This record gives sequence, structure tokens and C-alpha cells, in this order.
Amino acid sequence: ESLSLLKDMGGKYPEGTKVSFPGRLYNMIDNAKVEDQVKFLVLTLDHIIRLMDAREHMNSVQWNLQTVEHFLAVLNRQSSDLKECVARYQPSHKESYEKKINRHFKILKKNLKKKEYSAQAWE
Repeated sequence: ESLSLLKDMGGKYPEGTKVSFPGRLYNMIDNAKVEDQVKFLVLTLDHIIRLMDAREHMNSVQWNLQTVEHFLAVLNRQSSDLKECVARYQPSHKESYEKKINRHFKILKKNLKKKEYSAQAWE
């Protein structure tokens, strides 16, 4: 459902973006324990929710706001359901993927701010 909502909201993707997709991070988590994979998904979903929930910064995008609201509701539901799955799993230390995904989203947010939350920056 979330993928079809993204497809509805999106358009052409800009070329030459400076924020790269964290492929190595996703490859690393692919070989992790299931609990860590689920925690990684929760962390990623929560970062996406926080980025997109800042509606005051979304004025330049042409997305249908109802679709964005529905998309965020779907992500919140998925995050909540996944949090229940890993509620009892408490690692003894902060996993390296947590630091890396936090850094990745910090860079994304910095890029959005630098480009004044333009439509191109969001895409």
C-alpha cells in the first residue's frame, strides 16, 4: 500500500542528486538477525515519518495532501506493528546500523533545509 501511495505522489525523479542511497547499509542489514532487521525498518519508518510530517516545509511540493496524510498513517501503522514485534528485544549496545541510518537521515534533512525544502529536494 505504501509503495502505491509513493507512486501516486511521485513524478519524475531528478538526476544528479548529491545524497546517495545508503546501499552498503542496506546490504549490511540484509545479513543481520531478524530482530535487527525489524528494528532497522522501524528506525527507517520513524525517520521518514518525522521528515514528511513537517508540513510547513512541504509547500513547494505538488503532492495531494490527503495522499500524504494517508501515506503517513500507513507508515505509522507499520511502525507501530513492527515495534510490537521487537518490544522484548533489547540489545546490550547500540547497533552500528542505528548510528549509520541516523546519520543518513541527518544528511537528508540537512539537504532539504539547504535547498529550502524545494520540490526537487523532496524528490
